[in-house]
Amino acid sequence: MACIKTKNRIITFLFLACTLLMAAIPAFSSGAIDVSSINKHLPIGSLCYTLEDQSGNITIDEIISGKHDNDFTISPGNIPNFGFTKSVYWVRFTLENSSYRIMNRLVEIGFPLLDNIEIYAFTADNNAEPLMAKKEITGREIPFNERLFSHRNFVFPMNLLPYESQDVYLRIKTDDGMIFPISVWETSSFYRKAQRELFAFGIYYGIIIIMILYNLFIFTATRDNNYLYYILYIAAFGMFQLSMNGLAYQFLWPSSPWWAIHANPFLIGWSALLGAGFSVKFLETPVYAPVMDKLLKGLMVLSVILIIASLTVDYSITILAGQILPLSMILIAIPTAILCLKRGNRSARFYLIAWSAFFIGVILSTLRIMGLIQHNILTEHGLQIGSAFEMVLLALALADRINIMKMEKEEAQMEVIAKQQQIVDNLNRSNMEIESAHKLLSISEEKYRRLVEGTKDIIFSLDEEWKFISANRAITTELKIDTDTIAGKSFLDILYSDQKEQYVTRRLMIEKLEEFSRSKKPVQFRIQFKSPISTEPRELLLSLEFINIEGKNEILGKASHIIEDSLLKYFLEESQKYAIGNYLITAEEITHRITRNLKKYMDSSSLKLLRISLREIIINAIEHGNLEISFEDKSNAMMEDNYFETVRSRQMKPDLGRRKVLIDYSVNSERVCYTVTDEGSGFDHREFLEKNDDIMNAMLLSHGRGLSMTVNTFDEVIFNEKGNSVNLIKYFNSKDDSAG
Repeated sequence: MACIKTKNRIITFLFLACTLLMAAIPAFSSGAIDVSSINKHLPIGSLCYTLEDQSGNITIDEIISGKHDNDFTISPGNIPNFGFTKSVYWVRFTLENSSYRIMNRLVEIGFPLLDNIEIYAFTADNNAEPLMAKKEITGREIPFNERLFSHRNFVFPMNLLPYESQDVYLRIKTDDGMIFPISVWETSSFYRKAQRELFAFGIYYGIIIIMILYNLFIFTATRDNNYLYYILYIAAFGMFQLSMNGLAYQFLWPSSPWWAIHANPFLIGWSALLGAGFSVKFLETPVYAPVMDKLLKGLMVLSVILIIASLTVDYSITILAGQILPLSMILIAIPTAILCLKRGNRSARFYLIAWSAFFIGVILSTLRIMGLIQHNILTEHGLQIGSAFEMVLLALALADRINIMKMEKEEAQMEVIAKQQQIVDNLNRSNMEIESAHKLLSISEEKYRRLVEGTKDIIFSLDEEWKFISANRAITTELKIDTDTIAGKSFLDILYSDQKEQYVTRRLMIEKLEEFSRSKKPVQFRIQFKSPISTEPRELLLSLEFINIEGKNEILGKASHIIEDSLLKYFLEESQKYAIGNYLITAEEITHRITRNLKKYMDSSSLKLLRISLREIIINAIEHGNLEISFEDKSNAMMEDNYFETVRSRQMKPDLGRRKVLIDYSVNSERVCYTVTDEGSGFDHREFLEKNDDIMNAMLLSHGRGLSMTVNTFDEVIFNEKGNSVNLIKYFNSKDDSAG
């Protein structure tokens, strides 16, 4: 019996000892996070429980009462991400200190775009009644200056006594993406991480500032508007990144919660607007990609709407639009760059690579915010990485553009130099004269003029704005223009204008001159000047070429008499076939070619009318037939003074630009016959033939009188049934003509 009693006493003692020991050590709930074991950093997203509050009415008292314990579910990932939602989310986790020392830790929510965050921490007394240990409210709705911890993200200090545990609850509400990466940090490790972040951000924004200053310097030197668009674009995008990273709220507008929220869609709109504007300007989309040009300009309109809406419309709507707009911008910009590159715009190479890199970053960022991919370093900073590559590559694209322009300029100069050498080599002069010709580009204007005063040809020089620098005395003899007053006068002012046909004739002459200015290649063509007899033009053969004198570009010109064909008196008959492209200048040249032998059979007045009529028929075949420019289209273009721009835009279309105009021509001593055929769909020629000149004049349709003139000039005008081919016959024994 004594043994039994002793044994019972030992068991009772051990039980009481265990009970006292368990009472001395706090009980830790399962799944608690031991902060004493965290030396640096621990992401706790997967250790948290979340509760979706769709009504937003659940209170903290209801939460701690246990009423909703069964509604909490384990977090769906290491970084909880629920995309865009109107719901409020509660987060629950437990922190414990299993050591005998006080533990100071930091809880960080690493997404700066959350509008409102409430944090509650509870500990338990000996009766297990929860006691509130911490309550804080923060978020973008609260001025940054009121944060206890000055950091772009949301940071909460947590202090746990030895063997203490705290139940932590977060209430999160936002109109942005519901993303809340939660981490627990050892204090010194967090400070080191913050320093590394600021260093990385410093590099990124340093790149932006350097790009702005560098390209501002180049813009100042070159006055190329492409650089201005680029500077404004990266400045707007840099401000958007500052706002997205929370740095703008921390350093630029810490006392403006409303602006901290609405700045994002506002700056997205500006970034898209300036990015699209830069693309239009840099890629020259009106020339190389007219359809994509319209899409980019439509995107610019949507960007302006987003900018305005961001200040007036609910944020949850504008931020969704702000996610779609950059994607749309890239999905348009990349195909546009590919199209421009295929059509000969070499500057699109670096542009295409730049936007492709940025596209990857935008995709990662957008998918992260919408909750479709996980939140990590790459997806969080993908936009900055992609945009950094984009900014550097776009700067290279601009530099490449300068190199291309320099190369083209050097090629043009080499062509001019080669032509000058050819001119010099063709001069049949003494060695002294050849030496003088080589020095022509560097001698003074007075010496230059003395070399050319002895010729009957008009020799002159112009600046690049088509203003006279000098001219020899032949201009006085031929055109009655005083050489003493010629300097500074516009070359265009001495071109002939005929009220009956001035639009086409004068514009064709100007078009040839503009083409010469663009190509800088030597040209030679017939041109009509004003003559002392105001009603008659003075037609001369004009030769133009660019030269360089003392580092300055000038235009050297010569207007000489047109030498008559000495073999014309032997001419009997001729037959030719031509196929020309859709260029109005070619129509002018081919008309002269196929009417030159008619001087033997027609007087100059009749020949002029025939040549004008024939040219109008060929132009009609090009513009109305092959290029499908309607009568109304041409009328509107002429009223708006953009007729030649309309023609060029149609020539750029592959299906229209490849068409040809076929011209059959035969002449003998009795008649001349022309057959002009286009590859268009034809027209109702009967409707036009029924209108007389009075009706045409009443309608003020100067370009509609060509067909009427043709009917009055030729003896026979016969259209085929389709209306895309016309046969023109002129008999030389007509009463209206006199033999040549």
